[in-house]
Amino acid sequence: MAKVTRSDEQLWEAIQENDNRAFAAFYERYWLLLYKAALHYLKDKSDAEEVVQEVFVNVWNRRKSLDIQNFQAYLTSATRYEVYRRIRIFKVNKGELNKDFSHDMKVVYNAGLERLNLSDNWGILEKCLEELPKRCREIYYMSKMDQLSNTEISDRLSITNHTVENQLAIALKHLKRNFSRFAVIIYCLFFYH
Repeated sequence: MAKVTRSDEQLWEAIQENDNRAFAAFYERYWLLLYKAALHYLKDKSDAEEVVQEVFVNVWNRRKSLDIQNFQAYLTSATRYEVYRRIRIFKVNKGELNKDFSHDMKVVYNAGLERLNLSDNWGILEKCLEELPKRCREIYYMSKMDQLSNTEISDRLSITNHTVENQLAIALKHLKRNFSRFAVIIYCLFFYH
């Protein structure tokens, strides 16, 4: 008897109804793809496994609220975000960044499998962010990369919410002034997928 393979959509409907077996099938379907993508940038098997685990934990925790149109695109984008977040933390802590990641960065639109090569735009964005004052850049990364609220940032840095808001406004104004509209849209799609 042939095994019936359920579509992503069928699995997702079951996952949203708390079906652990459907989630396990979904995990098995995409684990290797995401692991290879994470390993390409991180060059460490355990880190790559942690990234994929984090992505799937987030999917499970948010299963009731997520509206995913293209599962491969969503999971790939989520994996890239998690890899970037870890590299950013490593850069902040160690002063290093995996250059392959900066040059090979790609974004996947949720509307389909169309991919945009961001190597040039990513370099421009990184340069633009590096021009910001250190504190402003730090607040921006905490807000956009680490997804901390203004209150969390103000608590961690022992500054007022108003200061956080002002610094974020300065950063966004700088990005708008110095970075093309197209690239900012792509950046927002990547980080707010």
